[in-house]
Amino acid sequence: MRKENNPNYYAKLVDGKIVYVKRKKTSLFDVVNYTVLGLFALICILPIVYLLLLSFASKADYLQANTLVFPFHFNVENYKVTLYQDNIFRAFGISVLVTVLSVGYSIVLTSLGAYSFTKKDVPGLKFIFYMIVFTMFFGGGLVPFYLTVKDTTGVNNLASIIIPFGVNTFNMIVLRNFFKQVPDSIIESCRLDGASEFRILFTFVLPLSKAGVATIMLYYLVAKWNDWYWPAIFLSDAPELAPMALKIRQGLNNERGEGLGGGWDTSRVFPQGSNAAMIIIALIPIMAIYPFLQKYFTKGVMVGAIKS
Repeated sequence: MRKENNPNYYAKLVDGKIVYVKRKKTSLFDVVNYTVLGLFALICILPIVYLLLLSFASKADYLQANTLVFPFHFNVENYKVTLYQDNIFRAFGISVLVTVLSVGYSIVLTSLGAYSFTKKDVPGLKFIFYMIVFTMFFGGGLVPFYLTVKDTTGVNNLASIIIPFGVNTFNMIVLRNFFKQVPDSIIESCRLDGASEFRILFTFVLPLSKAGVATIMLYYLVAKWNDWYWPAIFLSDAPELAPMALKIRQGLNNERGEGLGGGWDTSRVFPQGSNAAMIIIALIPIMAIYPFLQKYFTKGVMVGAIKS
C-alpha cells in the first residue's frame, strides 16, 4: 500500500514538498503525561479565571457564592473604583516607565558583564567572577544598602529603584553561558577586520544570542513589574510615585487612598472584587508580552543553563 493511501501515515509540508510521515502510536505513558500536564495547566489557569470572574461580579454574587463566584449580575463597578480611587492610571504609567528603563539599563550592564567573563587568560578574572557569585549567597544587609542608596541616588525618587538594581548575578551567568555558544572563529574574524570589543558585542554576539537576551529580558521584566518591596522602602515618603505592584499590596492590605470619589455604585462594589480588578489590570502587560518571547524563553532556559 502506498503511503498516501496508508492511514498510518499523514502528509506534512517540508521545504515546499509534501512528505509522508508515519503516525506515532499513543502509549500509556503519553496518556498519563498529557493528563498530568493538563491538570497542572488547569491548576495554573484556575486562579486567573477566578480573579477574572470575581472582578466582574457584584457584591450580591460574592455573598451568595459558596466556592467559585459567577458574575450573574455583571458589572464593571469594581474596575471603576480601582481606576478612580487608587489612581491606577498613574501607577500603571509609573510601572511601565520604571520597567522599560530598568530592563534596558539591566540588559546593557548584564551584557557587558557576561561578555567580559567569556574572556580567557585574563589575570584575576576568575577571582572577580567568584566575588560576584559570592553576592548571590551573602548580602550586606538592608540598613547598609539603604544608607548606600540614600547617599548616592537619594530616596523618594525613581532613580532609587532603578540604578541600584542594574545587574542580577544569576541572569549574568545565564547570558555568559549563552555568549560562550558563539564560535570563537566569528569573534576572531571580527577582530581581524578591526572591530572593537563593543562592536563585536552589540553587532555580532548579541544578535547571535537572541534566545538568551529574551530570556533574561523576561526575567528582569517580570521581577521589576512585580516588585513592591523596594518601592515600599525607597518611596515611603513619595506615595505619588508608587508603582502598580505597590498599589496592589496597599489594596490587599486595605490601605486604599481616598481617591476622586463618586463615579461608581457603592452597593455593587466590594473589596475582594476591586482587588481582583486591580490584579487583572496588572497581569495584562505580562500576558501580552510573554507569547512573543515564549519561543526564545524556552530555548534560553535550556541552553543558557548548561554549564560550559
